[in-house]
Amino acid sequence: MEYSSEERACIWLDSFPLDKGAERRLLEGAGSAAALVRRFPEFREIVVKSAGESVYNNMLASLSDGGEYFRKTAAELEGEGIRAVTRASRDYPEALKKYPDSPPVLYAKGDVSLLGSRLFTVVGSRRTPPAALRLCERVCEELSSGFTLLSGTAEGGDSAALSGALRGSGRVIAVPAGGFSHLPRGNAELLRRVAERGLLLSAHTFRESVRPFSYAERNKLLARLGEGTLVVGAGEKSGALMTAEYAFRENRPVFAFPYFPGSDVGAGCNALIKKGGILTENSVDICGRFGIDLSGERERTSLTEPEAAVMKALRGLSEAHVSEIAAASGIPVFRLYGILAALETKGLAVRLGGNRFSPV
Repeated sequence: MEYSSEERACIWLDSFPLDKGAERRLLEGAGSAAALVRRFPEFREIVVKSAGESVYNNMLASLSDGGEYFRKTAAELEGEGIRAVTRASRDYPEALKKYPDSPPVLYAKGDVSLLGSRLFTVVGSRRTPPAALRLCERVCEELSSGFTLLSGTAEGGDSAALSGALRGSGRVIAVPAGGFSHLPRGNAELLRRVAERGLLLSAHTFRESVRPFSYAERNKLLARLGEGTLVVGAGEKSGALMTAEYAFRENRPVFAFPYFPGSDVGAGCNALIKKGGILTENSVDICGRFGIDLSGERERTSLTEPEAAVMKALRGLSEAHVSEIAAASGIPVFRLYGILAALETKGLAVRLGGNRFSPV
């Protein structure tokens, strides 16, 4: 990968263990990353205060080694299949350029062109219930026709959003809280598919670990990149609420799935709706806000007469035992299990355990 002199300087600067505030002060003081390289000794005090004398000495030495340090850094990125997208790069997202505290470098694995498409953020807690996960997958599958979907990398709501988008257009971006060497192991296969069809995007160098403040910075990035944010599941103190809060601050629309009153796993979503979030039951609730019509993209799911009867009963009951569904639909229990299995396959019903089912 060929980088311009400004891009090379940005990558060089970001490769050292400086806090983001110090990086910003260095770039603001010098005027550009390339100028910083030329005048680096003038900024010794900022570097020493942020990372210590040894880091300053290492940075200074790397500028007088004939380019060896940068060649090694660039080769490591290329070896991992990573492309560095700097603030000077053509593909750096327009949505981030107006913020002085945006990451100077984004590290990407996959289809970088997705950064130039319309982006929408979907997040949810690890404790998002099964029915909401299935609805999230369906909504994201449909939304992916009009947006590239953004989410985190955790199990639960994030994984459902990624899976739904992959099942749809495949336009999806997963954003971890640390470097690519610290991706969640439990989601390794899902994230591999995201990198193949969509994009993995990080604001951290490859080996940078997840630190306490990393999640807040990642959630801010998700909120700023997306034209809007959907929260599919959140308790009172869920990290997904942090993403929604950042979206509110940026005057971006916030959407949320509704939950039963008193639900612990959905208390945060209900609070968002009270605060001004948009109650969301399907993709139309979101697309209508942005003037997007997906009617030509959505396939109507054909149902047999018994399936239609069971779905009508499920929607009326909301959540029910098979005996209740049998009584409401008029279909005997011994036939009901096969019909419910077919509805699960079509993404219209979800098994909750204990022979209970819910509509999606």
